[in-house]
Amino acid sequence: MAFLDIANFLLIQAQAPVTEVTTQEFSFWKIMFHGNIFANIVMITVLCLGIFSLYIFLERLFYINRQLKINDINMMNNINDLLKEGKLQSAIDYCERQNTPEARILEKGITRIGRPVSDIVSAMESQGQIEVSLLEKNMNLLASIPSIAPMLGLLGTVIGIIMAFFNMANMEGSFSPKTLSEGIYTALGQTATGLAVAIPANFFYNLLLTRIDKFILKVQNLSSDFLDIINKP
Repeated sequence: MAFLDIANFLLIQAQAPVTEVTTQEFSFWKIMFHGNIFANIVMITVLCLGIFSLYIFLERLFYINRQLKINDINMMNNINDLLKEGKLQSAIDYCERQNTPEARILEKGITRIGRPVSDIVSAMESQGQIEVSLLEKNMNLLASIPSIAPMLGLLGTVIGIIMAFFNMANMEGSFSPKTLSEGIYTALGQTATGLAVAIPANFFYNLLLTRIDKFILKVQNLSSDFLDIINKP
């Protein structure tokens, strides 16, 4: 009797329909553009900001490296020798040939030799500010991206959540948790993308700012050395 019961149970299990468990592969790209048209517009804007920040970073990095390239490591010694010999015009021509920010700052100082020290310092500081402003070109745009991108991502998140609840409110029939979950993870993808753009942009900005700060410190030391040269008895 027990054998017949076991056989009947196995027969029923064999005839029962098999439900297949399907797993969906995670794709962040699909999540980013799974929302409505408004959320997609916000997402495209955030991605454009990321591309724009990368462009500014590479353009500024190559420009700063090119401008701060040292042509002559003995520049101060050569200028010192020319000034000792009284060859002011030769010293000016030498700075023009170097064509670097440091050389242009020293050139301003050399052209003011014979005037009060305050005039020399003022001329060199003015030229230094011009050189720094050239190095910092478009840096304000790069600095704004780390604050704009997360806000746009948050806007996309809010839009996505609103649309998810809107679809729930207008749904006919029984409530499906899948509808709500899809709206929520799509909305959160907007915030994640905004942060993914903002974090590298903030790193790029601080990296460039560090290089410019090093240049400012170098120029200050260079100006001090130049003033020591012209003030030697």
